[in-house]
Amino acid sequence: MVSPIEHKSVLDAGKHLATLGYEIAFLPVDGKGTVDVQAAANLIDDATLLVSVQTANNEIGTIQPIAEIAAIAHARGAVVHSDAAQAVGKIGLDVTKLGVDLLSISGHKLYGPKGVGALYVRGGATTKKLAPLFHGGDQERGLRPGTLNVPGIVGLGQACALCATEMIDEAARVSRLRDDLEKNLLAAMPQVRRNGNLTNRLPGNSSLTFPGVEADALLMNVPELALSTGSACTSGAPDPSHVLTAIGLPRDLALSTVRVGLGRFNSESDVRTAVSLLSQAYERLRNEDLLRA
Repeated sequence: MVSPIEHKSVLDAGKHLATLGYEIAFLPVDGKGTVDVQAAANLIDDATLLVSVQTANNEIGTIQPIAEIAAIAHARGAVVHSDAAQAVGKIGLDVTKLGVDLLSISGHKLYGPKGVGALYVRGGATTKKLAPLFHGGDQERGLRPGTLNVPGIVGLGQACALCATEMIDEAARVSRLRDDLEKNLLAAMPQVRRNGNLTNRLPGNSSLTFPGVEADALLMNVPELALSTGSACTSGAPDPSHVLTAIGLPRDLALSTVRVGLGRFNSESDVRTAVSLLSQAYERLRNEDLLRA
């Protein structure tokens, strides 16, 4: 059982399991992208084997009530996994408080090297015997064969150590930058709307809809900015973001939505530049549409 706004890596894994005869069910989310806990209590039953819900969404930043979902799932005997790739290093995480059985992270999402990640297994791989996906070696306690990526592992560990010491101050600073970005964009363009749970989201995440212009056209007009229209793993897809449609955005607004990510290396100057460039580009595109009309 998954939410409909999971990362493609989880949704595609679910699709594969469906071809093997498993039934994949979806936990509904509200207009802010938060899983409906009461609906979860009604849907998760004794036949549920696994529940997988992101700790925080990669597109709209919404932080999920993982501990509540895990408690419901465990009462029914299900295993709980959470994709915490977007959350780790950005917000405080305690696997004991979350109550998850499995939690996955990715190194490059917390300023570590690409190509390395980690899977937390409650009790460890020796007590929770997971079936390996690949065969041919006994590395990682028989779970994943192949020579260990020592530089990547060291880099991930160092990235985690830096996050542990800097996360609180960094989260506060990045949140201020995001809030300033949104405040100034909305002041310049009142028609712009924000998506997601605005009171419970990742510090640097901002999902912004620019009505009346296509997001792709907007991004082409601001080549100085590194923005996106959704997840990098779904880039090039002709359809609107599955996350945005799942929270109720109509197709036209979903296709007018830009994902902004602020982080450790951004500054107040970056925010001012982004506001200026986006405002100018939006106004230019809107005027071009009016002239064509």
